[in-house]
Amino acid sequence: MLRIAPAYRSSFEQLGLTSLESIVAFFAGNSAGRGVSVRPFQLPIPGQPPLSIFYKQYEYRPAAWSFWGRASKARCEYENYAVFRSLNIPCAEPVAIGEQRDGLGRLRRAFIITRAIPEARTLLDFARQKTDSGRAVLRQQLAAFTRRIHQAGFFHHDLYLRNLLVTTESAEPKLWWIDCPRGSFAHWLPWRRRRRLKDLACLDKAASQLCSKAERVAFIREYAGERRLSATAKRLIQDVQAYRRMRWPEDWRGPP
Repeated sequence: MLRIAPAYRSSFEQLGLTSLESIVAFFAGNSAGRGVSVRPFQLPIPGQPPLSIFYKQYEYRPAAWSFWGRASKARCEYENYAVFRSLNIPCAEPVAIGEQRDGLGRLRRAFIITRAIPEARTLLDFARQKTDSGRAVLRQQLAAFTRRIHQAGFFHHDLYLRNLLVTTESAEPKLWWIDCPRGSFAHWLPWRRRRRLKDLACLDKAASQLCSKAERVAFIREYAGERRLSATAKRLIQDVQAYRRMRWPEDWRGPP
């Protein structure tokens, strides 16, 4: 299975990248090892400036039964970017996706190519700087985007600060969402509640070390869409802390 975004099909054809095998050979060659690898590339586009992209490949040896009858992580990430765009959440632009399976339907390899976001750094690196400039704006964007996906019944599953990017070329910093191979919709209420807590706890895991208590409380208040901290929001804070303590007891230091 191979999909190339319409905007890039002509360029890939000019480079002879018209099959899954040709794309894998071009970007990974014989150096792909077992597991996942991510590499930046400058893709030469005939008659245009090179295109900065990231090539992520999953390699399974032996072929994996675990993805029999279901999408690979690469295809999930590709499709989840469409979810983000439908919710008006800035995200990486997918360029191509491929899956290779054996005769039994077991997954041998999968890849996703995304366009690089210029001059971006992770929200984790940004938070480590301990600068006040732009922090409130990014917090508000993150709270609004997280509320938006949860209201739609979608949950990220890997919503860590390292999987969010920040650009600062405009007057205000801008948040971008990337790297979502495990995100999915949930319709059963108990699942929705648990997955909501997991997303919020993933964010708070690093924020507990890099952000003040006031910033973290403000995030939950803004996520809840409240001007003042209500009893419901306070209970949510307690539930997030309880999830963190249960999920990551080894680094639990208690609420600051």
